[in-house]
Amino acid sequence: MRASVTLFAALAAAFLVARGAAAATAEVEFVHPEKFTDAGTPRQYIDRDTNLANLKAHIVKQAAAMLPANEKLVVTVTDVDLAGDFEPWQLYSREVRIVKERYPPRMDFSFKLLGPDGAVIKEGTRSIRDTGFMTGPSMGYGGDNLRYEKVMLDDWIEKEFLKPGR
Repeated sequence: MRASVTLFAALAAAFLVARGAAAATAEVEFVHPEKFTDAGTPRQYIDRDTNLANLKAHIVKQAAAMLPANEKLVVTVTDVDLAGDFEPWQLYSREVRIVKERYPPRMDFSFKLLGPDGAVIKEGTRSIRDTGFMTGPSMGYGGDNLRYEKVMLDDWIEKEFLKPGR
């Protein structure tokens, strides 16, 4: 029995390694993040850096899950405006993000999808915005403070790259 458990664990590990090796990859670059419309708390660059690192990790994860193996997505982000805003007339206005429909998430970027040989399959410049972010599902992101942005990115990746026959 112990041998079969060990064999199963070895096969599972080999499967995961092989699956990871064949997955799509992604690179994400943020150009002048200090000039972004709103990537975090206005006073603290730490929130901005954490938020951008989380958005980058999400794009990389989703590319690996949704794109064909051996393709590479290169994204150059030029602006981020997170859902919600800091309202100056509110008490503690620089500390509490107010999320309302009038403050939808937005992201501006260019992208290239590269094939296994490095040839450009698709490229473009996009400004994505989710004006219905408060009425749609959060797709399992629950209390994640970037749930609206992640749903918006998931929708973009699905619409941009997962077409019939792809």
